[in-house]
Amino acid sequence: MKTALILGVTGQTGAYLSGQLLTNGYRVVGSSRDWSESNTWRLKKRGVLESVEGVSLSLHDHTSLARLLDSVAPDEIYYLAGPSSVAASFREPTVSMSDIFDPVVNILELLKQRSSKATFVNAASTDCFGDQSGTILNETSRMQPISPYGISKTATFWATQNYREAFDIRARNAILTNHESPLRGPAFVTQKIISGLRDITLGKKKSIALGNTTIGRDWLWADDVARALALIGSSPQSHDCVVASGTTSTLDEFTALACAEFELDPNVVLTHDPALTRPREIQSVHLDPSRIKDDLGWQPQVSFPELVSRLVRGEP
Repeated sequence: MKTALILGVTGQTGAYLSGQLLTNGYRVVGSSRDWSESNTWRLKKRGVLESVEGVSLSLHDHTSLARLLDSVAPDEIYYLAGPSSVAASFREPTVSMSDIFDPVVNILELLKQRSSKATFVNAASTDCFGDQSGTILNETSRMQPISPYGISKTATFWATQNYREAFDIRARNAILTNHESPLRGPAFVTQKIISGLRDITLGKKKSIALGNTTIGRDWLWADDVARALALIGSSPQSHDCVVASGTTSTLDEFTALACAEFELDPNVVLTHDPALTRPREIQSVHLDPSRIKDDLGWQPQVSFPELVSRLVRGEP
């Protein structure tokens, strides 16, 4: 039985990845800062809470991390921890820099010191590419992040690649696009839209205020991303992969589909608030996932319209 260590297991992606790896016959160990106080509702919702071995861990504590790696002896390590909000990174950039980047270097350094054969998968982000509208982006594209979050994720990307090439560490980056499910945090725009529209149908509010709705993103269902991560982690090929559908949709298209599901008129229930626009924004992203599709045989199973429908139905 292989052992997987998921750092940041209580988040959306960690919950789905836990289920995927358990289905694949893995022993799954998952960390959070204080397991006894952790909000494990996502793991419970996915029906995997009792099967995940939860441990408390500060990813900034080098000694505790070393002790955990030695005791667990993982075959695969997935780094999913750290802040995930781009908007919040503008408000607290030093938190993003420290909490996203530092743990990755700690892990890679420990793997180097131990000459470990464990596979390390870093959850990088397509925010690393910044705003290159009109350019189709893949694993070799230029990175020019425009947010503190993107800068931090880019640093983890290069650290992972550097340790792989300089020290022969089994490390690879999964460059993840936006991925959604009902387990997504309420502060993210997709959940804000779904919960807001639901409140409108219940008579709790009359409208939803949004920022820039012309932005384009490549949205995936979270379980499709979990399958991709598991494939990247178990692959003998140590290279980086863009995880995306290859299709870009705008937030306007998202809201139109969601409003149709609720039988609401977007022109009536949606308003624009310039204050909700970020200081800098990726206007549109166009991604090429050919490598993961060709090399690992991965394909997303949930289309964009079905994704929106599932969010409305609240199906995890």
